[in-house]
Amino acid sequence: MTRFSALLLALPLLGAPTMGQADTTLRFCAAGSPKTFDPAMTDSGIDHVTHLPIFGTLVEVKRGSDQLVPGLASSWSVSADGLAYTFELRRGVRWQSVEGFKPTREFNADDVLFTFGRLLDRGEGLGGAFAKAVPGVSPYVVSLGWEKLIRKVEKLGDHQVRVTLAERDASFLSALTFVFAAIESAELGEQLLKAGTPQRIAQMPVGTGPFQLKSFRPDAVIRYTRHPGWWRDKEVPRADQLVYAITPDANVRAQRLRRDECDIAAPVGPAELAELRKAPAIKLATAPGLNIGLLAYNTRRPALAKVEVRQALDMAIDKAAILRTVYGGAGVVASSPIPAANWAHDATLRPTPYDPARAKALLQKAGVLPLSLTLWAMPVVRNYNPNGQLMAQMIQADWAKVGVSARIVTYEWGEYLRRIDAGEHDAALSGWNGDPEPANTAGQLACGAASGSFWCNPAYDKLLAQARQALKQDDRKALYVKAQRLAMQELPWSPIAYGQLAVPTRASVKGFVVELDGSTYFDGVLPR
Repeated sequence: MTRFSALLLALPLLGAPTMGQADTTLRFCAAGSPKTFDPAMTDSGIDHVTHLPIFGTLVEVKRGSDQLVPGLASSWSVSADGLAYTFELRRGVRWQSVEGFKPTREFNADDVLFTFGRLLDRGEGLGGAFAKAVPGVSPYVVSLGWEKLIRKVEKLGDHQVRVTLAERDASFLSALTFVFAAIESAELGEQLLKAGTPQRIAQMPVGTGPFQLKSFRPDAVIRYTRHPGWWRDKEVPRADQLVYAITPDANVRAQRLRRDECDIAAPVGPAELAELRKAPAIKLATAPGLNIGLLAYNTRRPALAKVEVRQALDMAIDKAAILRTVYGGAGVVASSPIPAANWAHDATLRPTPYDPARAKALLQKAGVLPLSLTLWAMPVVRNYNPNGQLMAQMIQADWAKVGVSARIVTYEWGEYLRRIDAGEHDAALSGWNGDPEPANTAGQLACGAASGSFWCNPAYDKLLAQARQALKQDDRKALYVKAQRLAMQELPWSPIAYGQLAVPTRASVKGFVVELDGSTYFDGVLPR
């Protein structure tokens, strides 16, 4: 155990209730510290886990399912041509307060326009002005192609908004459930602009969700308190306090859970799960994951631009051994970029056979041997990759058998993602916690998406565009099947595995539901 881990174990979890304390406190051992509280400008899962208690979206996913349900939009209608979405906004929704800001009005159409204005940076209205003051491009806007897809967003009344698309897109409603599309306060944005401090939006989040931010100590603890004006207050119970103990070490998270220092823990590795299963005070909430663990090849590198080289590197990886060793069998070997639990997955595809002899022959024919690469290892535990360092070591050993030397590289998670987006890697372990809409997962390989591959195939993009516009699910699946087969031929990613979702909790916890997309919600959850 490291000195840092020992120190964490020695510290009681801040925010735990004391004897005689009436308030309920739900304690979560989180995997990392957020870099920003602005959901619009990040695609980090670590960040978004901290945003979910605070913010609300127009459309939500029913807990534990793939069913879309009303959120801040109480209802919506779609025009006959599939281009115009009219949202009726929920009335009586109150904004949270944070230090330095107290709202004077309830949620309305101006907040929706502000949110989309920031995301799309059209230079119109408050949102556009704010986007110019705080430059940045939302990774999801790029991946989903929203800058071209969304033609205009109009206020039809205080509680009615219409979004008009440039082309029909069956994935649009599902994308509105993503945290990056969480509705932010236009009143806060206006106040920050007037004060000349718009960048503070990343430190003082104001949402409409079940909990509001109370305090944050980076790399230590986040404290939330119950939002008294939450519109769903009468529908589900809530803890009075929510505390995130930042605990990057998966082993320490497991130990803290056993020691009753947290009620729920972020994902831990297979070894920790095996031990937790033996503890009578612990239970595991499980579900098949809409996720994929993958190895992204930087196709800007001359050697990796060759499809036969990517194919060789892929077949040189013993994925069955990785599944046994890294995942502990909690998942299945991947055969496609779209997870097996997704309705659009092509079940006829099979994982690439492990064939080091053929891999070496392909590399020799391509004229790239000897080949030296950097192999980037994820520093965080995810359901789609429980141990990035161990996986990288196993791939390193597999590649060495075919004449490829790999130097393992890693960084802190936020820096890791930033450098991958900048294309500094050769091959990088990554993954995607998907959602029921296949366009969002498949879209990670579209031209210009932040996939880590820099792969761009117009034929693939055309298939995705056709699938988004198809009205019948069977027609959409047929197009996604073609896209998956093309991706598996070209292999900008080596799909490694689909990880099973397993969230360890104290046995006394009530109401916790595992979400298929890996999201973590704490409304409706009580510690005992």
